[in-house]
Amino acid sequence: MASTSTSQPSSHRKFRPLLFLGAAVLIAGGSFGLNRLGLLRSNPDASVARPSPVAPAGAPGSAELSPIQAPDVPPALGTGTTQDLDKAIGVWTANLKRDPEDFISAQNLSLVYYTRGRLTGNADDYARAQEAVDQGLKIYPDNPGARTLKALLLYTLHDFEGARLAAQAIFDADPAQLQALATVGDSQLEMGRYDAAAATFAALEKVQPGAAVTARLARLASLQGHDDDAASRAAQAATEARDEGNEGTSLAFYDYLKGYLAFQAGKLDLAGASYEAALKDWPGSYLALEGLAKVRAAQGRVDDAIELFGRAIAIVPQPEFLAGLGDLYQLSGDTRKAEEQYATVRAIARLQAVQAQLFNRQLVLFDINHGENLPDALALAERELQVRKDVYGWDAYAWALLANGRTDDADAAMDNALALGTHDALLAYHAGMIAQARNDDGRARTLLNEALALNPGFDPLQSARARDVLARLPTP
Repeated sequence: MASTSTSQPSSHRKFRPLLFLGAAVLIAGGSFGLNRLGLLRSNPDASVARPSPVAPAGAPGSAELSPIQAPDVPPALGTGTTQDLDKAIGVWTANLKRDPEDFISAQNLSLVYYTRGRLTGNADDYARAQEAVDQGLKIYPDNPGARTLKALLLYTLHDFEGARLAAQAIFDADPAQLQALATVGDSQLEMGRYDAAAATFAALEKVQPGAAVTARLARLASLQGHDDDAASRAAQAATEARDEGNEGTSLAFYDYLKGYLAFQAGKLDLAGASYEAALKDWPGSYLALEGLAKVRAAQGRVDDAIELFGRAIAIVPQPEFLAGLGDLYQLSGDTRKAEEQYATVRAIARLQAVQAQLFNRQLVLFDINHGENLPDALALAERELQVRKDVYGWDAYAWALLANGRTDDADAAMDNALALGTHDALLAYHAGMIAQARNDDGRARTLLNEALALNPGFDPLQSARARDVLARLPTP
């Protein structure tokens, strides 16, 4: 079999349009078959002639919803493993070493690193993916596939404005590049430009309706406080995904989305069933494991929650997972095990800048919730808000302001967090605690009761604090 690697742009096959999905607050994963995209080429000198299709997992960070495939990309997932990816990396690295002008191998190497990063949660792979795609773009600057992948990597690494600008330029030059348009909308959503995101998603739905767009619209509806519409769209997206032939991690994403929205609405049984369905599709989904752990904790099944958190952490130790497990140990009276989890979170905070950027909000909330590094947490929340003025950016900033004694500023920031009408027990809890700190007992009582009514177990540690504050508020 002859190799198709070449350094001539004329031989390049265009990146097939993809509709990856990105939005705030969730982490989820999707799948795409690299062979089916026409990006992974055979090579006679490779240890594997054609790397197996693989599934990307969610990007790190509690405020992410990771990409999923477009309806026009045939699902090819089911057997891909990290071992397949490791072999593929060896193939394309060797190709590129033999021929530094081989832009196809550079692009393929970038895509495989990106995919492995999403599967394993290893942010180092995103940096390697950037290096590879940049090398390919030096050879062939007008390569639409590499440019689209570069924009997606910028998004994944939380350079949302850079991703938006890059993707917009791609789409303006070629309106057939729908992945670029999707990245524009996803970036707008992350930056809190909700009207612009709604218009972009509407344009996507007009030209390519289906599960990927419906899921985006479900996410937007949830942020806007339209819970019934969000749940309906999430269910529709799951049906569309099955009709489109999605399977494995791609299908698991839609069940995860249903579970997330159900948990936000306090529908614990539905949330648990949805997360279990996601795990049936993708047993290694640390996202669904963490979601199910939160459900079990809210149901009072603490031992089950601890076991599920442990399984998720064994796959990828994200700060939010570690903090959740530590809080359960703390509430159970096992301070030694709690401190072990908290110490790991602190270690993650000291990692390289790329990881810190991805985990900004998790680290801010961890420090505030545990009374640590309060000035540093506020500075981090301020830096994050400069580039990402979405609902949860304002919320984290307000929470950090409160912890640093700036109650009036916290109240003003919280107004921005609540402006969209998002129904989230955590937002109501933070607003209630800010009201209590400002001696507005009536508003504090209303908001804290609202949080607990929406989801009595929204967070084991914080819901317990909400009940404690309510018990101490003067009787009206």
